[in-house]
Amino acid sequence: MREDYEPFDNAEEVWFWFCQSLEARGEGLRSRCDYSGKIRCLEIGDVERILKRMRAKSEVNNRCLRVMFRWGRIGTPPYYDKRAKPSETRLWENGIYIFGLYLQAKGII
Repeated sequence: MREDYEPFDNAEEVWFWFCQSLEARGEGLRSRCDYSGKIRCLEIGDVERILKRMRAKSEVNNRCLRVMFRWGRIGTPPYYDKRAKPSETRLWENGIYIFGLYLQAKGII
């Protein structure tokens, strides 16, 4: 049986999907069968490996990842929220840009 995957439009969409998936896993979701959302061509572990590579190559630092996770849990990029500091917006944009390069290299976006 062939599964039709819903493609991602950009790196931000992948990031928000990843953060939602982590939250669902924390709430007890264990397999794709339990997931009611769109079927994607990506696993949580794939994103975790990309993040480890980004961190190992010092392309992002811990502060950047904290900002990305914070806004990923909120579900909106910081440039749409007045509470965001300019430094958070810069870190977000840099982190998402680098994340997007990895996703493009893998053919995910």
